[in-house]
Amino acid sequence: MLRLAQERGLEGQSTSLDAFKKRLLLTEPLTDLSSVLATFQLFQCVLDRPDVLEQVAFEVVEDVAREGTEKVELRWSPGFVCELSKLPWADALDGFEAGLARARLSYPQVQTGMLCIASRDYGVDSAAETVEFFVKNRDRFIGIDLAGNEEDFPCRLFERAFKPVRDKDLRITVHAGEATGPDNVWEAIEYLGAQRIGHGINSLKDASLVERLKRDSICLEMCPTSNWLTRCVPSLEEHPLPKALRAGIPVCINTDDPGVFAVTLRDEIKICRERMGMSDAEIQACFAHAEKASFLR
Repeated sequence: MLRLAQERGLEGQSTSLDAFKKRLLLTEPLTDLSSVLATFQLFQCVLDRPDVLEQVAFEVVEDVAREGTEKVELRWSPGFVCELSKLPWADALDGFEAGLARARLSYPQVQTGMLCIASRDYGVDSAAETVEFFVKNRDRFIGIDLAGNEEDFPCRLFERAFKPVRDKDLRITVHAGEATGPDNVWEAIEYLGAQRIGHGINSLKDASLVERLKRDSICLEMCPTSNWLTRCVPSLEEHPLPKALRAGIPVCINTDDPGVFAVTLRDEIKICRERMGMSDAEIQACFAHAEKASFLR
């Protein structure tokens, strides 16, 4: 990131890596989720060419291979990545795919797949355009996600946009119940057909929703460090992941944005064990839920 920023004149040649990390990486809670999302603009400025995206994709797989992960779902938003560069979405997809193809040769033990993100913040028309792009390239993706500011853009607004995905019975995960209550999780399921929920940390506030998640095996993709940094939970010790798991809801452990939050999956597992009091058996149960709910086949 520093090299790319320097090449584009966004950082001085004298900027040290340590100083750059302190500005780029989020290690202490910000005021809210929106404040965190606003810090991502530098990525938009430097992820501007297919060859850059190829290298990013390759290095992501390299990182997870080194930590021992054997399956990884990677997600990106065409609207977000290409907003400033005006790079055609198809060219961005080609770049990411080239990086994953190169990574498979170097790290054949790692299975990869891409999720296409429709970004709420760009509105319903943009989401519909993203869905159209996803459906057109459905053989190149493993599923679609709706992400972004859920407080101002609840799931129900995107029902019509997501209809082509539901009609074709394709894989859907939706960010919901992170900065909002259980109502938005219900909307993700009922209006959008979500088969998994990104975060869903407020689901436990609704007993009927808990039963629905259990009945339909709708997995909650929980991200402890992310939820703490965005102030969606007051502390790591109070994170609802163990409680949700013990209530019988399928839950898996995730990093969310490791390149921004400076975490690895190993870090998150350590937090679950040491800060949340989860047993090894419970952590293994989360792995089993992740395997079952994965869109990788």
